[in-house]
Amino acid sequence: MRKRLISVLSVGALLVAACSTSSTPSPLATLAPTAVPTPVATAVTPATPTAVPTAVPIAITGSTYVATPAGTTGGSIVLAEWQYPDTINPYFAQAETDIEVSGSMFDSLLNVTPDLKYVPDLATNVPTVDNGGVVLTTAGGMDVTWTLRAGMKWSDGQPINCNDVQATWKWVMDPANTGLAGGTTGWEDISGVDGGTDTNCVIHFSKVYEGYLSLVSPVLPAHYITTVSVADAPTKLYPLTNLSSGVYSGAYIPTDARADAQITLVPNANWSTIGGHAPYLGSVIWKYYGTSDAMIQGFKAGEYDLGQDLQNADIPSLVGIDPAQQVIHDSLTYELNAFNKKSLTDKYGADAVTIINAVKLATDRLAIAKGPLGGNVTVTNNFISPLTWYYKDEGGSTAADPATATSLLTAAGWALGSDGILAKGGKKLELQYCTTTKAVRGDTLKLIASQLKAIGIKADTTQTPNIFAGWNDVPATTPCNLVHGTFDVAEFAYVSPLDPLGGYNVYNSIGIPDAAPHNGQNVTRTSIPALDAAYNAVKSSVDFAKVRQSMFTVQDIYVSSQNTYELPLYNRKDVWLVTPKLHNFTGNPTTSAGEWNIGDWWVG
Repeated sequence: MRKRLISVLSVGALLVAACSTSSTPSPLATLAPTAVPTPVATAVTPATPTAVPTAVPIAITGSTYVATPAGTTGGSIVLAEWQYPDTINPYFAQAETDIEVSGSMFDSLLNVTPDLKYVPDLATNVPTVDNGGVVLTTAGGMDVTWTLRAGMKWSDGQPINCNDVQATWKWVMDPANTGLAGGTTGWEDISGVDGGTDTNCVIHFSKVYEGYLSLVSPVLPAHYITTVSVADAPTKLYPLTNLSSGVYSGAYIPTDARADAQITLVPNANWSTIGGHAPYLGSVIWKYYGTSDAMIQGFKAGEYDLGQDLQNADIPSLVGIDPAQQVIHDSLTYELNAFNKKSLTDKYGADAVTIINAVKLATDRLAIAKGPLGGNVTVTNNFISPLTWYYKDEGGSTAADPATATSLLTAAGWALGSDGILAKGGKKLELQYCTTTKAVRGDTLKLIASQLKAIGIKADTTQTPNIFAGWNDVPATTPCNLVHGTFDVAEFAYVSPLDPLGGYNVYNSIGIPDAAPHNGQNVTRTSIPALDAAYNAVKSSVDFAKVRQSMFTVQDIYVSSQNTYELPLYNRKDVWLVTPKLHNFTGNPTTSAGEWNIGDWWVG
């Protein structure tokens, strides 16, 4: 299971770079007026840029994808995942499996295509400064106008209108709302939402907010979310034990759920008011296997039509599967080791920084890429994907340097004991490494443990399904839980954000979840003033040239000695297994997940 850098909500916007070369443009210089596009779906792998990404123009619309017309309607498909979701409410979602299934059930103001372009979804426009949809105010804020599609209805027949946008904002900002994956960044800058029962919605921001395009994602139904107290929302709003009690906007809605086994969905009879046609499939079944290996064997046995959340580590296990049934894309996802600065400081005081830097030097990422990952990945020094419009090639070596690591620890007073473990003042240097239950991650941590043992650090490894559990889902003392900070080092994956603000709640100190209401995703407890300042500069500008420059600063910090919070291991690939009978599936490298266009899927 991959840990998402951001959910498809608040700071999960996607901005897209073209792959041509030019001088740095003025903000949004390449934006064209937005038209409502035809639904899209063609399996094309996003191209890896060959030009220097810092020079490409910024274009966020203009997808080239076109859906093939449905040859038949009806029929059923089975979708496979290897881990059961913790929630289907995207605002609480922490993992890719949560987003995949919720992508079947919810629509947002905008969607993002596999070629990394914004397309309208519930809205008919992509508002920008250039097209007049965003107006900067003299008071230092901005007004964003969204035009909703006329006549849209929720799954229970109630109208979708601006009141739902307003209610979503108020629900997010309710002080009783705890455990929001994206926190309240951006939402707290809204001063009001106009429109009522109309389709022309104006969101007033008291400050300029860069991430406005994907802030309201998804829109929640006002008449449903007000039936559950906000304090009870994590367990009683869209409860996994009674999913059919919820109200949805997506192409398919749930009728039955069996824990750790299956979720059944049927067409949303009102989705035609959103998608322009009824969903083509007669039913959708999510089947959960527990492990990716079991899931792959299930595909070989013909048990399902689409397998998801597979990665490069699974490619060697695909032997015997027709290559035509394998969809492999460059991913925006990267694997990492996250360092819990707080827990390490509690253990080792001022030596925590030295220990982290030594561990980073001693970790042989090239050996990891060649060994457990079978050479199917690329080692990286950056957390930003080269596909993004604000990527900066920071260069630098990716080779390990255990000799320098040893020198750092020796200079700090750590000495080898008779057992081969470093010690200082009677305390041994022993770290708790945590990860998910995925086999390749266990193999990776075993290799890292052997690398660290060579310089005198003992690494204890634990694999647990609790690593991504939300604040309200497990006790605070649960070992190896990210949000509660009960780990020293953790291996998981983040999705490199296409909207630069996607990392705000992960790396800005405002995202540390320890204080109530426990929102945000800064699980490493990072607090670096210069990093905060750079992200705040991103947040407060819609001048994308300036935003890009601020993100260069973020990346400079990431590759500097100030980064004691994260070690990127490698860039990944997304892998899907698809039977020939399923049409219009494309996959998606973003947090929109493969279900971004599920309403256009058909079988035949």
